Amino acid sequence: MYDYSILPHLNSLRTFEAVARHLSFTNAAREINVTQAAVSHQIKTLEEQLGIKLFNRIRRRVLMTEEAQVLLPAVVSAFNGIHEAVETIREQDAEQTLAVSLTPQFASNWLAFRIGTFYKRYPEINLHLQISSQEPDFVYGKTDLGVYWGSGTWEGLQCERLLTLEYTPFCSPELLVPENPLEHPSQLANYRLLHEFNYDKWKAWLRLAGANDVKFKRGSIFEDTNLLIHAAIDGKGVAICGLEMVQEHLESERLVRLFDESILSQEGYYVVFPREALERPLVKLFRDWLMEETDQHQTEKKLEETHLVPGQPIEELV
Repeated sequence: MYDYSILPHLNSLRTFEAVARHLSFTNAAREINVTQAAVSHQIKTLEEQLGIKLFNRIRRRVLMTEEAQVLLPAVVSAFNGIHEAVETIREQDAEQTLAVSLTPQFASNWLAFRIGTFYKRYPEINLHLQISSQEPDFVYGKTDLGVYWGSGTWEGLQCERLLTLEYTPFCSPELLVPENPLEHPSQLANYRLLHEFNYDKWKAWLRLAGANDVKFKRGSIFEDTNLLIHAAIDGKGVAICGLEMVQEHLESERLVRLFDESILSQEGYYVVFPREALERPLVKLFRDWLMEETDQHQTEKKLEETHLVPGQPIEELV
């Protein structure tokens, strides 16, 4: 067993290797970002520790001694071995890490309540969750896979429909009181209606429910699904939102579904990734898990049973 305590410090050996490679104290100092005086001090300390002279300076030239020529290959070999070991560790870690880009709405209202099942099944896999409303940059953004809302037309990328939202009204149970019943869609006229981005979802749903002629109180417009949901939970009004985005709140009874009627979005959430990405097992594994969790078969069944009319303008739906 070697006594490693008698070995020189790595910094000193690194300085020695740089000076030997450049045959210049000035260039070595520039490379390792220290002063020339610091380089000279480290070489002097190393020479004293080893009891040998490593460099001779002759007419502004730096020459290695015979002892330095013997030491250099061993130092280079040792540093190469350390470098290779570090790279191997990094590659192994990268192989078990997946960078996933998600919209805030999907991450907060769908994935957050299900990600535990993924970690339970695959505890050795690390997820780097990138939350952004911007579409992922698969070339420079170091993203492996994304989940984004749209029509499935991302040029040059593989797009697979993951989730179709079923829109229907919800509210806090505390909002429902005997003196102000809500048993028929027409009675929504007595409540403030909350909506996101615009009023189109409400118009489509009210038309479907046969209540489009009733005058309603238009409430706040939320350009964020999370704010819309929390406003409904706080009793600020009746919100129309994707059933899949409030499932956990329904189960915890913080929200209640008001009517059976619903409309389905023509757009949806898509899994988006470069076509060659599925060659990486980790990407395919996470894609398959997402598909399993959303139960796309049931969503397609809903599409067949929907009230949508073929060719109906998209702005009348979602």
